[in-house]
Amino acid sequence: MKKENLPLIIIIVSIILIGLNFIFTSDEMDVGFWLRVTSSIFLIVAMVITIRERKKNKNKSD
Repeated sequence: MKKENLPLIIIIVSIILIGLNFIFTSDEMDVGFWLRVTSSIFLIVAMVITIRERKKNKNKSD
């Protein structure tokens, strides 16, 4: 596995976990539930930004 693919794999796993979180905790959606979902979304956004920056830096160096 390459270092370049690791952020993408983390994004995919996070999206799957968010989906499973909605399925298995649909009865009680309290503040803790929404904090977990929000933190996962922020993690995904941070990883997308990291991927874009790596691609920009790689293109500049080539």
